[in-house]
Parts: sequence; structure tokens; C-alpha cells
Amino acid sequence: MTTVEVVDVDDVETSFRQHWGLMLFLGIVTLVVGAIMLFWPGKTVIVVAWLVAIWLVVSGVFQIIRGFRRGLSGGMRALLFISGGLSLILGLIAMGGSYQAADILAILVGISFLFAGFEQLFSAGESREGRGWRIFGGIVMLIGGFVVLLWPGISLATLAWVLGIWLVIGGIFWIIAAFSLRSAAKRLASA
Repeated sequence: MTTVEVVDVDDVETSFRQHWGLMLFLGIVTLVVGAIMLFWPGKTVIVVAWLVAIWLVVSGVFQIIRGFRRGLSGGMRALLFISGGLSLILGLIAMGGSYQAADILAILVGISFLFAGFEQLFSAGESREGRGWRIFGGIVMLIGGFVVLLWPGISLATLAWVLGIWLVIGGIFWIIAAFSLRSAAKRLASA
């Protein structure tokens, strides 16, 4: 039996209106991060690559530790040890230098694009709804994955630019939404 939770839309709107400042803060931070990515795309890629390297090391250690848990099947234990070991090794190699970290980030981005592309194509075969868009999206993701893997340096700088533009536009929209909510809250309070 499923249960349905009813949400009062007025409560949600009131909550948003009360916290318009949080939306404004989020918009400003998003705008600033986007601008930083646009002005210093190379340095942004290196910072992100270092964060990914640190994440790889930490997640690798935790996966290896999880591999020692009781009750795991042999296959799951092996998977945790192998994936944890690979993650740890990739993270340590990436920490060997900024350019290695950026290269590893490019490889991870390229592989994730390939997996996402194949997932889209396979899901298009299972469902008729939106099949054309899924096929189109899958092909675009596959092409993107191959481009990133073949030209990692150029691809990461381009990704930084695209993400920077997206964040600047998103930040502007968050700021506009925050002021719109503040105006709505004032009108509601005076009514």
C-alpha cells in the first residue's frame, strides 16, 4: 500500500518568501563562481582536478575498508578491493602534479560521458516515450565522450567555459528570483 503525502503549496510559498535572502546568496555565489571559471578556466580546471584527486584517494580508502566487512559475497568483496585500489592509485597519481590531475579528470569526464551516452541509447530501446530525444542525447554524449578522451586539455578548458557561462546565467536567474520573492512577500504582508 502506498501513502501519499499532501504538501500545502501555501506553506512552500511562504517558506520561499521568508528565505529570499538565501536565494539571493546562492545567486551571488553562483554568479561569482561562474565568473571565476570564465576569467581563469585553466586554474579552475586544476582546482577541480585536485578536488577530484582528493576524492579519489578518500573514496578508494573507504572502498577498501568496506571490502573487509563481514557478510559480503566474494564478488562484492573483490569489486570493492579492485575499485578502491584503482581509485586510490588514480588519486595518488593525480596528486603527483597538476597536469596529471587534469588528465585524470578528463579521462573520468570522458568515460562518464560515454557511459551516459550508452545508457541513453539503451533506454531508448526499452521505451517508446521520448525515444528520438534519447537517441539524439545518447549520440551527443558519445561524441562528447570521445572528444574529451581524444583532446583532454582543450575539452576541459571548453567545459570550464561552458560551465562558467551556465553558472553566470543561473546566478543571474537566482538573483532575479530572490528579488521577485522579496517583492511578493512585501505585497503579501501589506495585503
